[in-house]
Amino acid sequence: MGCRVLVVDDSEVLRKIVGFNLSKEGFTVEEAKDGVEALEKMKSQKPDLVILDIMMPNLNGFEVLRRMRSDPETSGIPVIMLTAKGGENDAKTALQYGANGFLTKPFSPLKLIEEVRRVTKCGG
Repeated sequence: MGCRVLVVDDSEVLRKIVGFNLSKEGFTVEEAKDGVEALEKMKSQKPDLVILDIMMPNLNGFEVLRRMRSDPETSGIPVIMLTAKGGENDAKTALQYGANGFLTKPFSPLKLIEEVRRVTKCGG
């Protein structure tokens, strides 16, 4: 069985694109449309990796990551942050909050898969 990846983004199109590319490589993909749903799914499904958008309604990605890292149940789950803004400050903030990787939209499917493999212990 492939690794389980939770894709968190308020854009359904982006979730489907990321999910399709990961599924093609043998990953099992779950989706969440916002930070609140993401935190619930992390507790119930224990993903091997979370791909987390920064700009979302309800809870932004930084707040989700902060809550993950302060909860023993989710603190060890690797996180790759996604952002539409290529600002260096986002990358720096993401890493300070404990992100394991960072991708700027738009990104190539190849770069996505490389980053997922780098951050997880999964071959896919």
